[in-house]
Amino acid sequence: MYASWAVREETEWTVKKRILSSLLMMVMGVVAIPFAPTLASAEIAPYAQDTWGVYNYVQTGTLTQRIRNEVFAIEQIGNRIYIGGKFTEVRQNANSAPISQAYLAAFDAGTGAYISSFTPTFNRPVYSLQASPDGSRLFVGGEFGDVEGVPNTRALVALDPTTGAVDTTWKAQLKLNGRAVVYTMDIDQNWLYVGGTFSAVGGAVGVPQISVSRAVKLDLGDAHPDTSWHPTVSGGGVWGIAVSPDRNSVYLAGYFSSVNAVAGTQGFVGVDNVTGAAIRPGRINHNNPGRPNYQDVVAVNGLVFVAGMEHITYVLNASDLSVNTKHSTGGTNNDFGNGGDYQDLEVVGNRVYASCHCRGEHFADGDVYRFLIGQGGSWSRRDPIKFVAAYSATNGSYIPSFQLDISASSGVWAIHGSPDGCLWLGGDITRATRADGTNQARGAFTKHCDTNMVVDTVRPSVPTNLAISSAGSTTNLSWTASTDNVGVVGYDIYRSTQNGNLGSLVGTSVSTNFVDNGLADGTYWYYLKARDAAGNTSWRTGQKSVTVGAAADTERPSVASGFSATVAGNSVSLAWSAATDNVGVTGYRIYRAPTANGPASLIATSATTSYSDQGLADGDYWYYVRAIDAAGNEGWRTGKRAVAVGGIVADTERPSTPVGLITTSVAATQVSLSWNASTDNVGVTQYVVINNANGSVVGTSTGTTLTVSGLSSGTNYTFYVKAQDAAGNRSWRSNIKAFTTL
Repeated sequence: MYASWAVREETEWTVKKRILSSLLMMVMGVVAIPFAPTLASAEIAPYAQDTWGVYNYVQTGTLTQRIRNEVFAIEQIGNRIYIGGKFTEVRQNANSAPISQAYLAAFDAGTGAYISSFTPTFNRPVYSLQASPDGSRLFVGGEFGDVEGVPNTRALVALDPTTGAVDTTWKAQLKLNGRAVVYTMDIDQNWLYVGGTFSAVGGAVGVPQISVSRAVKLDLGDAHPDTSWHPTVSGGGVWGIAVSPDRNSVYLAGYFSSVNAVAGTQGFVGVDNVTGAAIRPGRINHNNPGRPNYQDVVAVNGLVFVAGMEHITYVLNASDLSVNTKHSTGGTNNDFGNGGDYQDLEVVGNRVYASCHCRGEHFADGDVYRFLIGQGGSWSRRDPIKFVAAYSATNGSYIPSFQLDISASSGVWAIHGSPDGCLWLGGDITRATRADGTNQARGAFTKHCDTNMVVDTVRPSVPTNLAISSAGSTTNLSWTASTDNVGVVGYDIYRSTQNGNLGSLVGTSVSTNFVDNGLADGTYWYYLKARDAAGNTSWRTGQKSVTVGAAADTERPSVASGFSATVAGNSVSLAWSAATDNVGVTGYRIYRAPTANGPASLIATSATTSYSDQGLADGDYWYYVRAIDAAGNEGWRTGKRAVAVGGIVADTERPSTPVGLITTSVAATQVSLSWNASTDNVGVTQYVVINNANGSVVGTSTGTTLTVSGLSSGTNYTFYVKAQDAAGNRSWRSNIKAFTTL
């Protein structure tokens, strides 16, 4: 990941070294642990494997022309390593014939050989690379114009990772009054997060243009921006971007003055993943307030690593962004000049690798800059460093066993950990040491591997409990996570239109759910496989079918449970628990009545499980809710909830049940009935006589007798009676009385 304007070594540090050397003499009383050399890491070998390289860096005419460096980005898809930067040539070695391939090239991950079939054309540097989760796209960011003449692809483009052809279905079209630039990207679920220097995005066919400020969140499917996520970054640009593991926050690092005009957000901040609001200003006490600039950020295991200026990597606590620890670089004999700013961060397994343009010493758990300028400070240990350090991804501690032997000037600007146990490093690397101790001339990048790594060949377990539902033209899949001896990294989802047909891959997911959009009406069969970092896939799940299209759905949603109603002034707040459906609930219809027995009217439809009914007149109201699905099927209603608005106490109590219903006389076309009186907390106002055969009301009475006329001669009847009060509450029914007219 491209990160910093770290080119002042030849001039600024020459002056600073003299000043710091003088200051050092005044602070010799500060105690530090002496230099402690350590052995090379048993995991990543200190020696390099031979690879091809990239050459002939481009300096003039670029926004990074002060930086003498060829490689700024490394990414991998399958067995291909992609190198992006400011080079124009590819060579097998420094003395071989050059191959013209500018700014982006592909190499075999195993042999390191150049892949000549991948030949995209760029007119300016590439600074950031990001693979799509399913490996179908390579997202490329930089300061280039439209790629291959395809409009709306400047600064950010999606490529076919095999051929290098532009994916014309994905166009973001970044804009700026000047040259739009992308320096950093991160992916989380269905979103691509992009940071750089740009002021607008969109404008391609079907993509609405919106104003943005140096950061944007784009749909992985079609490049539509998330218009609700809108952090306002002022000054400079965003150089590092990372989504927190819990997906609640997005961390921004860079050369900016503030985010959303919030104090304490200069150079680094955490923002809300939904709105972009600055929710967690950094609590870094900048060791040089004049240069609070940061080049990269990663988040892992409750920690946030921030690579910064003045030779510091900060390890922050994700809970509040307080400083957990910090590490710095300097030179031998406490000389600051041979240290360097940190430039890139990469999480690889249980480690975080941090690179810099440093070739002196590493100071663990301390800030050598403050020590040298007389502001106190100490460190736990000092070790040699050659452009890359390793830290624990669990607690942020320094790992002294990791040591490399490489040569460079501006240092390492890109790190990539490969599933085969190799660490790829890119920058302006000129030399590395082979296993036999000989020097190997390097073409800006190098490869170091774990020679003792045991290749993972164990399949993940089969995902279980696959569940599928549909809503409109969308299917929703969920399942229970698989297990693996190392770790599951994702799931591959397959779809077919025929039962038993294995179908084709339609998407991947890093979580235990997946949404398949834009389907035509019909029946589809799905299954999925788990996948680990080594590329092992589980056996497939059994196929499950789902029917898409409203016509096929005739099943009602379930009743929404937990229905409640609360009064506040002249408003009533309603809430309930979600209903379920064989396809999918799309909303809830809210009904209101002036009495317990209606009539009830539909007053609103809600897509969520709550609704506020506002501006009501004083009085009593009765509510209930029904769930609906995409086919228009309506669930059975909830129980009614009565409320009193404006201080009126609602009568919700039923009268007691009438008893002793008898016939006092029966004729050919009429019957006379009598019963015992009911009681009520307020008062019974009438009795309702109901035909049990069809539920129709055959008459009402204010007393305890009633003669019902208009009956058919010689016919069997069954009647019952209910008491009713003024609020419309009805009692439970009386005994049923059967009789036959004469």
